[in-house]
Amino acid sequence: MAQATIHHPYVLSSDTTGPVLEDFWPTIFYGIEVADEVRRKVSTVPWASDAFRHLVDEADSIIALPPHVPHSQAGWRHEFFSRSTGAALVYDPWSPTRFLDPTTGLFEFDEAQGRAWVLLTHERTYRLMRSVGVLYAVTGDERYAEWVADGMRVAAEYFTHTEFCRDDVGGPALYYHSLYDAAMLMALANAFSLTRTSAAYRDGDEAMIRAQIFESRMPTMVEFLRKRPTHNMSCFVSGALAVAGELFNVPEWGELALGPNSGLRVQLEHGLPTDPDGGTDGLWYEGTMFYHYYSLSALISLWEVERRRGGPLAADPELNRRFDAMFDAPMALVDSQLRLPLVGDLGAPRTMRLAGYRHLYEYAAGRNPDRFGPALAAIYERSGEQRVSLDALAFGPDELPEPGGIPATHSLLPVAQFGVFRSRGPEQLYVTFRGGDYVGGHDHPDRLTVALSAFGHPISPDLGEAGYSLRGPGNLSYQRTTLSHNTLFADEREQIGNATLEWLPDAVPARARGVIVDEHGVRFTRTVYFDAPFVVLVDDFDSADEHRYGWMYHAYGGVTLLGAELSPSAMPAFGLPELPDRAGYAHLVNRRRGIATASLTATWQPAEGVTLNAQIASDGPLEVTVADTPGNPYPDSLGAILLRAPGRTRRIATVLEPFQGQASATAIELTDGGATVTVTGGDQRVYRWDE
Repeated sequence: MAQATIHHPYVLSSDTTGPVLEDFWPTIFYGIEVADEVRRKVSTVPWASDAFRHLVDEADSIIALPPHVPHSQAGWRHEFFSRSTGAALVYDPWSPTRFLDPTTGLFEFDEAQGRAWVLLTHERTYRLMRSVGVLYAVTGDERYAEWVADGMRVAAEYFTHTEFCRDDVGGPALYYHSLYDAAMLMALANAFSLTRTSAAYRDGDEAMIRAQIFESRMPTMVEFLRKRPTHNMSCFVSGALAVAGELFNVPEWGELALGPNSGLRVQLEHGLPTDPDGGTDGLWYEGTMFYHYYSLSALISLWEVERRRGGPLAADPELNRRFDAMFDAPMALVDSQLRLPLVGDLGAPRTMRLAGYRHLYEYAAGRNPDRFGPALAAIYERSGEQRVSLDALAFGPDELPEPGGIPATHSLLPVAQFGVFRSRGPEQLYVTFRGGDYVGGHDHPDRLTVALSAFGHPISPDLGEAGYSLRGPGNLSYQRTTLSHNTLFADEREQIGNATLEWLPDAVPARARGVIVDEHGVRFTRTVYFDAPFVVLVDDFDSADEHRYGWMYHAYGGVTLLGAELSPSAMPAFGLPELPDRAGYAHLVNRRRGIATASLTATWQPAEGVTLNAQIASDGPLEVTVADTPGNPYPDSLGAILLRAPGRTRRIATVLEPFQGQASATAIELTDGGATVTVTGGDQRVYRWDE
């Protein structure tokens, strides 16, 4: 088998790769219970036998060195980002003081980044211990158990260093936060379960491991879960209690994680929003794609403990339905390249793909082959990744079916009120439209936002967010603002409100309408018509009082604008005040301002050979600001148009057209109840909601 590597999204960078034995992050935690299945596959299935030989070959170089557990304080994962560009740094387990920024080719180091490297290195070592433990359970080779046992003893010694602890919700956390403690405990429990019977352990080792690692940290886990029963962090804390309770036969730990009033049931019932009839579309409540998968990875482990013990939760049809829906939800939202839309915190537009979570779909396809097997096959087919992971050996189906299971046309998550339009034409036009409730936390104030890709390229993305340590004036706070999204607002405020979404995918053309009424009584209505290659936006602002209405749109590439006299001058336009410095406005750089009294034409060059054209019309004069705005990472900049207009009611219509060659749309005008687009040759297309 050719050399295989995996990406490590634990640093949210596709530039970081490593041996397959390092495994994925977020991790599926599993231990001795998978040994029989791995052994069966290796002895009967050719691809599994090849994959296992590859893992054995990797193990020789890994166990040649002692387990790598740096003896210093661990820090915050979110510090492992470039201070200059916001890019995820490239992780090297043997480089504790030089961290590569892949966007600049330069190295960085500060103490906070160094402590984050310690955290990542401990995580990597504990994952390797689990992986090497699987090799021991399958082969019986004592070299593997000896390496894991050495690692368990080193880890147990590290856990005695209370001076490294930091106060947290439930008590002092050794690894910066109870969330990270929980993940470490799960990985160590897995590694120990796989090697526990080996003679590599000395007399007294098990009692020492139990006391110094697990019993020392469990009071904090218990207190954390009592205070915060539903959250992505709570999924990991529940998992740590369940896995350790199973390993050491401590029923009260397992009951807290899997009992009727906390743990798995609470997370699947309260973590997945429902409609009035009790239905769910499976998207995690925190309003972010990253934390959806993060939560799911820990819930898999929790579910498996419950299933093994024959508990009632794993037999509950409603909880099974909800659990399966968590795998379905993101698949409903991917584009033609299986890129995931970025909503909420974490991730970057060009790197977040379904393939990064293929280990979770190995589990899903093993659990439900008919439902998830075709999608797993599609992930491998479109990504070109090799099927060599331990997760495939532990959970996946023996053989993959024909690829499928990925939407080729429009789709909607009805509870989250998140819709996707897709075209089957050569432009591969893909548009997301987000309604639903704003929940704060990891969510962003971005309802009614649209994001667009075409010809296989992201064009107008949601930026997601880089590490939280980069927040602050003049820094990453921008990515969490309304201003950084392609949406509507008033008075330069954050757009805080819940959006209803009406979704009509079978209309001709397909269309959707979202409405927000904010706390100041401003009503925003955005109507989207999907008529490939056109995307028509009709935006209505309405209030009983005067407001400054705002409209924002970003796309990759610098923007060229016709139809307004622009200059760098900061002179106010028809009485509008200067743009503020708060809420991300300082990130509008290279500004040019002017007045548009008629229509506007904007063009971007988002990718080689691809142009985005926008025709814009309004029912009155507009202040126009054209600027450059940061991407994610920051140097990946976009060209932005900010429109402002005072009044009680205003209307703006836009036709967006990505193309190769020549644009078709030449003008747009507002009409009663909609808009009309003029195309090359003079023909017109009429867009009205009721037609």
